[in-house]
Amino acid sequence: MNFDRIPLSRRNLLKAAGLSALATTGVACSQKPSQPDEPLGIINDQGEHVLPWSNWSGNQSCQPNRRWVPRNEEELIQGLRNSQHNIRMVGAGHSFSALVPTDQTLLSLARLRGVEQIDHDNHQVTVWGGTRLSTLGQALWQHNMSLINMSDIDSQSYSGAIATSTHGTGKHLGSMSTHAQQLRIISAQGEIIECSQSHHKDIFQAAGNHLGALGVISQATIRTEPAYYLREHSWMMSEEEGLARAEELRDAHRHYEMFALPNSKYMLGITIDKIDASDIPADYQEPAGDAYEAFRMMSNMIDYMPFARSWLVNYGASTVKPETRYGQSNDIFGNVRDIRFNEMEYVVPADVGPACLREILDTIKKQRLPIIFPIEARYVQADDIWLSPFYQRDGFAISCHNFHDKDYKRYFAAIEPIFWKYDGRPHWGKIHSLKANEMAARYDRFSDFKRVRNELDPHGRFLNEHLKVLFGIA
Repeated sequence: MNFDRIPLSRRNLLKAAGLSALATTGVACSQKPSQPDEPLGIINDQGEHVLPWSNWSGNQSCQPNRRWVPRNEEELIQGLRNSQHNIRMVGAGHSFSALVPTDQTLLSLARLRGVEQIDHDNHQVTVWGGTRLSTLGQALWQHNMSLINMSDIDSQSYSGAIATSTHGTGKHLGSMSTHAQQLRIISAQGEIIECSQSHHKDIFQAAGNHLGALGVISQATIRTEPAYYLREHSWMMSEEEGLARAEELRDAHRHYEMFALPNSKYMLGITIDKIDASDIPADYQEPAGDAYEAFRMMSNMIDYMPFARSWLVNYGASTVKPETRYGQSNDIFGNVRDIRFNEMEYVVPADVGPACLREILDTIKKQRLPIIFPIEARYVQADDIWLSPFYQRDGFAISCHNFHDKDYKRYFAAIEPIFWKYDGRPHWGKIHSLKANEMAARYDRFSDFKRVRNELDPHGRFLNEHLKVLFGIA
């Protein structure tokens, strides 16, 4: 076969790259010697069997002394009042930094989920903190509502999403935290705090990127829009064209993002725009193409001709055909990520974003870094959330990945100083090397966040070792 007519969309681009990596490294064919299974977990002082925890990619793990999943908010409040242990919250485990690990209590809001208090007149709903984004979009659709915007990974819990300014893309669209109108926080003492722009404003602006360090966000009242459909169009273009047209395409569409292909001269452009249901072609069928066969063939060839990697990837990319998808907003936004990876993301000022991305791509080529995982780049609107990477400036978020079973350290060490050069702020849930003094230099309200955190949790019950380092707490 050849590469002709292999559709390569946002949905299957990462899968294709993942299959390529497995083939080139031989992981798909390797077998580990059989070993006897060891018992997992511990028996805690209450006689409970507690399993270990690890995040989605496997780069973070811990052995908590207790796993706690409250059945309702009342049990959550009472449990916080009675607990003497430190507590860390966990949602989908999709953070790659050490926000979650603890050897004490690991708290999940998985049972506090769903939508209620639906206000159609003001397009607002109240969402329980444990609600997964993947179910939230469909629940809203049933009430003729849609999220204003959404990330392209929809496995997160809602409270987890606003813990680290989870975002999608769009020049005039902020992170998901900017949709929140009111937040309900349960403090370490079990006190209920309702905060908004008009009530406990400092707490509200701190809680929009809370890192699980202020308390437990049990509920959020959020803005929505009337239910809408989307048209997504993706196409391959040259790296030069993509960088040169980034601002033009950003301004022309509701959403625009790029996937640059390292060690090649191509990138994938993706535009997403609102449409009416009548704009969906009557004979439309969901694209069924998968780039697996094309990448598998390239991988097999690279095994025998590693010196031809760039030529093969360039040739494959050059034959990719444009693809158009239509659907409900939540279906177009959300993507299945079944290829695991580790990730570094920094947000640089929007006007220098393409230049920063160009330098990263050039560095990968110059240093001969064996990276084939696509680099995602997106525009996001500024906000006023204290620890948001978009605080008071429009941002260009650049997300760099490597496969979960491959060493990412050399790659990330090579590109992280480039982000610093362009005044980048790290995504709090992604891998970075910054400490408290470096964070303080990037966030004007860093000391204000620390003040509010200390007021709400003076004994540090919601801290772990990673957060102590970030906040400079001995």
